[in-house]
Amino acid sequence: MRLLVAATATAILVTACSAVLEDEDPATAPVTTATTAVTPEQTSTSTAPSTAPTTEATESIRLLFTGDMLPSDDLQAQAGRYAGGRGFDFMPMLAEVAPIVEAADWAICHQETPVSDDNVGLAGYPRFNAPRELAEDQRAIGFDACSTASNHTVDLGMGGIQATLGTLDRVGIAHTGSARSQTEYAKPMIYGVQGVHVGHVAYTYALNGLPSPAPWAVNLIDPPTVLADAARLKQAGADIVVVSLHFGNELDQVPSSYQGQVVDEIMQAPEVDLIVGHHAHVVQPIERRADGRWVIFGLGNFLAQQSVYDADLTPTHRDGVMVEVTFGPAADGRYAIEQVGYVPTFVDAPSDVIRIAPDFSRARTEAALFARDAPLVDLTPR
Repeated sequence: MRLLVAATATAILVTACSAVLEDEDPATAPVTTATTAVTPEQTSTSTAPSTAPTTEATESIRLLFTGDMLPSDDLQAQAGRYAGGRGFDFMPMLAEVAPIVEAADWAICHQETPVSDDNVGLAGYPRFNAPRELAEDQRAIGFDACSTASNHTVDLGMGGIQATLGTLDRVGIAHTGSARSQTEYAKPMIYGVQGVHVGHVAYTYALNGLPSPAPWAVNLIDPPTVLADAARLKQAGADIVVVSLHFGNELDQVPSSYQGQVVDEIMQAPEVDLIVGHHAHVVQPIERRADGRWVIFGLGNFLAQQSVYDADLTPTHRDGVMVEVTFGPAADGRYAIEQVGYVPTFVDAPSDVIRIAPDFSRARTEAALFARDAPLVDLTPR
């Protein structure tokens, strides 16, 4: 059974504007399966024993990452039509790629927008509020976790954060990048995947000019903070540390100088094993660095229909890529990346169905992916 460790013996700092909290008693570190909803209040009072890992690395695991979830008004309307006017049904959009998600040992999405808990006040661009069925259907096809730090995280203020995280909890999707309380924000996120402990932190470059409702509500990119967070995740028992970054210039397949600078600073931390990027809404390169660690600059769009509010978009905004990263035990007992595979995707029109990319889309995606000559493996089902 896959386990989710929602706290550890060491408190963690997750924004630059808040102090490190006092260490917690390991005896109060809660453990829950990934299908159990957990509130901040529940996690702070759990009496489950500590789960800091002590066993040797014994097997490889496959982590899957997908691109931006950006449900516009038009996409929401399409889900309403699929449901026949009775709620929303995103399953027809997700069905073709569902087997790939389900096959991973741990699948992580990027929930860029707020998700409603009651389907009141649903909206698309510019301040999003997605139907709760989106989270339900994400879980139904096998997503285990989501990063939630983006420029849209505070579109609806603290109420939107509470609704989003509450809905993810209810359906059994773990999350990192935003928080409902300082207690929740202070707890590192470590996933238990077939006995391997995967630490995950997420950050965004900005909040679209909106104020954060609290200094701990959403994590902003600050490389020194990321380095400190990664070190604490390792101290807390993580075998692997994944950093999700919402950054880059929209619709630009070439990583910006800002992206390069941030990545270089974060990769100064030996604790960071993998960086996964979002936000550009187009596919950007994947890079294997000289030390064997990897950077996925941008996964493009997973489920989005942006042209409904921007007629100038190029076809690349419908392109995306699902990336599967295989970690295995190295000779020193640590974990290292053994393989990075990819499956190009394409959001079809007018159905909004996520397809395995046709040749014209695949060519664009592969040109971007291989721009830095990374040794990637094509995992497309044939």
